Amino acid sequence: MNRKGFTLLDLIVAIAIIIILAAFAIPSYLRMMDKARRSAVVAEFTNLATVLETFRTDWGHYPLAAAGSQAIASNDTGVYRELTTEGSGAALTNVAGAKTVHGDTAPIIYIGAAALSSMTNPFVASSSDPQYRYATDAAGTAWVLYVRMGTSGSARYLVRTDRQSGIVESATEPTV
Repeated sequence: MNRKGFTLLDLIVAIAIIIILAAFAIPSYLRMMDKARRSAVVAEFTNLATVLETFRTDWGHYPLAAAGSQAIASNDTGVYRELTTEGSGAALTNVAGAKTVHGDTAPIIYIGAAALSSMTNPFVASSSDPQYRYATDAAGTAWVLYVRMGTSGSARYLVRTDRQSGIVESATEPTV
């Protein structure tokens, strides 16, 4: 009798091979995704650092973040208003009629509202904290940008400050 088809042993061997290949491929894929997320954060932090340094050049200080940190892309924060001249937050420096240290008249758009609003945390799928965070000291002489990686139970942060050009990882929420 000449049967055509697969035996149970053939199927078990094929499934075992697929499982072994997946065991190698999945961790590699996860590392690649983490690297891509970190690259996205580095690019956004670079753009934001340029915007913040330009603001400081014009006004002599960085935008002030009242009461700790602010979500930089939230239109109800003062930092958002300072950089975009839009939103409901209260700008303290970049207001109509004010003059920069170079004599330019405000308001000055440092970054488009749509560009700033589109910056979301690539590490958090839910809306628990989708924002890049920004904090400054009381005088506006130093700043820190950070984003949370993971859930609150195992939260780690990617951080960039005015004193460094790269990002570092931190186990605690950064302050200035």
